[in-house]
Amino acid sequence: MVIILLNLKAYEQGIGEKAEELARIAGELAESSGSRIIISPQATDIASLSKNIETFSQHVDSSPMGAQTGSILPESAKAAGATGSLLNHAERQISEEEIKSGIERLTALGMESMVCASTPELAAKYAEYNPTYIAIEPPELIGSGISVSTANPDIVTNSIEQVKAVNPNVKVVCGAGISTGEDVRKAIELGSEGALAASAFVKAENPRAVLEDLIGGLK
Repeated sequence: MVIILLNLKAYEQGIGEKAEELARIAGELAESSGSRIIISPQATDIASLSKNIETFSQHVDSSPMGAQTGSILPESAKAAGATGSLLNHAERQISEEEIKSGIERLTALGMESMVCASTPELAAKYAEYNPTYIAIEPPELIGSGISVSTANPDIVTNSIEQVKAVNPNVKVVCGAGISTGEDVRKAIELGSEGALAASAFVKAENPRAVLEDLIGGLK
């Protein structure tokens, strides 16, 4: 099933009670449309949001359990209700070894992983580690309102081709600048198995209308 992942980042509009309202909207639309919608909130909001909608952590650390003050561990994300995690977002990049270890930890816990990559070559490299998803996100387009599926469709098709050549089980999704249902539709036409959106949804005056439009692109 294709997915839409909504990254709430650390926007004021996506924290605490405001995040709960966004999750309520997303949960209602996921149910009414039959679409798989995932919200990725601040770690402190996972427990409350996961009651209404499937959640991914925005990041997890590969530190072992124990004396690791400040770490966000896969085990704690799962205990809070998350079913997976983003890894290596452009705003929270980690080393290749941490990516590999993070995927392994999440997989061992029965959780999904979505690794962000800026180029087809990196996407193919990360596919060797068998994540659930690779998200292709050229950093210059993040938050731009110009979708990767429109601005650089070749990077999408090349990423899919290279990832599938390495590991056909890994799904490739589009991020960076996804704002409308048309952006999602173009991504799906290029072979993407989902899309990531952030500011277009979180900061919208009418987030329900934005998400309805995004879901429309899946069809």
